[in-house]
Amino acid sequence: MLLAELLGPERVSLSLEASDKPSALLALSALFVADGVEPDRVYRSLMARESLASTGVGSGVAIPHGRVPGLDGIRAALAIHHAGVPFDAVDGEHVHVFVAILAPEDRPSQHLKALAEVSRLLRRRDVRERLLSAKSVAEVLAILG
Repeated sequence: MLLAELLGPERVSLSLEASDKPSALLALSALFVADGVEPDRVYRSLMARESLASTGVGSGVAIPHGRVPGLDGIRAALAIHHAGVPFDAVDGEHVHVFVAILAPEDRPSQHLKALAEVSRLLRRRDVRERLLSAKSVAEVLAILG
């Protein structure tokens, strides 16, 4: 399962507007509106997971995730914040690359596979650097494809 397959152009932002963790999660939640999912439900799901432990995995990356009832498959959104957002990441660094993953409640194994794939991909410095320098959504999708 490739990250590019979980994304759609409407769920990619090259200029996330946020100043802290809640506003970043709210902005990410809004990227799922084209999927017919209420941003408030997405936000509550992401915040509930975040209350357990930060999804800021280090190296400027966060992978917030949650389960949303009624979703028909795994979805992802990707957003770039060039200045970085304080996010309580494990390394204490600001987050620049956000990948939010939503899964239906009845597909926990697909959810875990998607998390593992995204984590593996974003551990690569070259991928992170290319995403941060991308000038278009098409370029982001090509990097991930």
